[in-house]
Amino acid sequence: MAKESVNQKIDTIIGPGAELEGNISVRGSARCDGRLKGKVRVQGTFILGKTGLLDGELEAKNAVIGGTLKGTIKIEERIEFETGARFIGDLVCKILSVQEGVLFDGTCTMTKTQEKIEKKENKTTK
Repeated sequence: MAKESVNQKIDTIIGPGAELEGNISVRGSARCDGRLKGKVRVQGTFILGKTGLLDGELEAKNAVIGGTLKGTIKIEERIEFETGARFIGDLVCKILSVQEGVLFDGTCTMTKTQEKIEKKENKTTK
């Protein structure tokens, strides 16, 4: 996924050394190599580079995490944690990819699996 994301058009870039606090909404894709604190919504792919730090909430269609992320993540499709990434928090996604050497301290709910569980529960209660 990382190669696909790199070739994809990035609409917003937050460079190393940049520090932002607040709510951010991006219609396309975004990359962060700086520091963000707050709520981030990205309609496309969100890339958190190796030097990037996000403390807050993230909602995106897809994500590639190489830096540090603390908080709540809701990904519609796929999220990939690259080697060296650090995650502390709660994650909801459909597809999860974790490379070797990632610190993952939190919970993960796979939405496809959750949908199947709910359907089974509904069938057994009827």
